[in-house]
Amino acid sequence: MADMKQLDELLTLIEEHIDLDHCEQVDERYRKALSWEEVDRPPLVIQSDFGKAWALPSLWDKFERYSYRQAFDEPAAMLQNMLLDRVVPGLILKDDNPLAIRNDHGTIQIASLLGGDWHFHDDDYPWVNSFSSTEEVKKLIEKDDEINWEGGVLSQSTSTLELYMEELGKYPKCKQAVQISLPDLQGPIDTADILWGSEIFAEILLNPEIVTAMLDKVVSFMLKVVAYYRQFTKDKLDPFANTQHGYNIPGRLLIRNDSAIMVSPDTYREMIMPHDARLLKEVGTGSIHFCGKGQHLIESMLEIPDLRGIDFGEPEKNDVTQIYEMCSEKRTVLTDLKPSREDLISGKAVSDYPTGAVFVYHTEDMADALEVTEAYKK
Repeated sequence: MADMKQLDELLTLIEEHIDLDHCEQVDERYRKALSWEEVDRPPLVIQSDFGKAWALPSLWDKFERYSYRQAFDEPAAMLQNMLLDRVVPGLILKDDNPLAIRNDHGTIQIASLLGGDWHFHDDDYPWVNSFSSTEEVKKLIEKDDEINWEGGVLSQSTSTLELYMEELGKYPKCKQAVQISLPDLQGPIDTADILWGSEIFAEILLNPEIVTAMLDKVVSFMLKVVAYYRQFTKDKLDPFANTQHGYNIPGRLLIRNDSAIMVSPDTYREMIMPHDARLLKEVGTGSIHFCGKGQHLIESMLEIPDLRGIDFGEPEKNDVTQIYEMCSEKRTVLTDLKPSREDLISGKAVSDYPTGAVFVYHTEDMADALEVTEAYKK
C-alpha cells in the first residue's frame, strides 16, 4: 500500500515551497499569451520526456515513485507520482508550470464506458480489445445513452480525483495553487478508432452512415462525462483556459485527434469535423491535439467556430512557421511548441513566436533545466 505518511510529508514540503505571487504571474502570462496580447515572453514549461522521471535534487529525492500498475489502483500512489513529476519541478525551476496534476488512467475513459473490454499488459497503460464485427458496432449505436457511473475505468478515476481534492484541501497553499486537470477523454474519432480498430478507415468510405452514428454516440457520452468530472477538477483560468499535459491550453476541453491525421482534408471536413465542432460548442470552446503530421487538416480545423487552440504532439513533423501564420489570422493559439535549446536561450524562439504560443522543453537533467529557464527569462 502507498505510504500515507510519506505523502503527507511531501505535501507539507510542497506547501512550504509554493510561491503564490509567482503563480499569479504565471497565470497572467498565460492570460496574455493565449489572448494573443503583447507579453514579456510566451510561457515555457520544462518537462521530462514521456515515460522518464526527473532526477530530483536533495530534499526531494527521498520520496518513492510507485509503479504505474500500483498507482492505477491506489489513488495515494498516483497522487505522489503526479506531485513528483508535475508539481515539484515547477517549484524548483519557477518556469511557467501551472502546477497541474491529473488522474492517469489512460486513453480509454470513454471507450471503456461504451463497453470496450479493457486489459493491462505488464506495466503499460490499459487498452481495449477492438470489436470483432460491424454487428457489435451497431449494437453499441443502438444502446441508450444511460451511463454506468461505476463502469469502465470511471470508478478508479473518480476515487483518485476525490482523494486529490481531499488531500490538497488539507494544505491552504496547495488547495489554492495546485490544479486538477480533466482526465484524458480523447475525442470522437480517437475513441471510435479504439473501439472499432483500423477497419474504421475503410468503413468511413463503405458505411459512412454507421461511422457517423458511432461518432454521435461518442460525443453524447463525452458531454455527459465531461460534466460529471467537472466537480472533481480545478482550473484557475476556466472558462478561458484549462490545464492539460502540464500547461494551459485555450478553452474548456482538449480534443485528441491523433486518428484524424490518417484521413484527407475533405474526409475530415465531411465526417469528423462536425462532431468536433459540436463538442467544442456544447462545452464552451476548446482546443484540438494531434501527434504526427496533421498539417493537411489545419485549414479545416480553423473553420470550427469554437476552436481556440492547436496542441501538437510532434511539432517537428509539421511546418510550424506556416501554421503559426495561418493561426495568427484567427488568433488560434499553438501549444506544445518545442524550440531548440539554442533558440530558447538566444531569444530566437520569442522572436519567432512572440505571443499566441506555449513552449515546452524536455530534459530530465535538473541542472540543464535550471540553465535553460534562467537564460530564457533573460
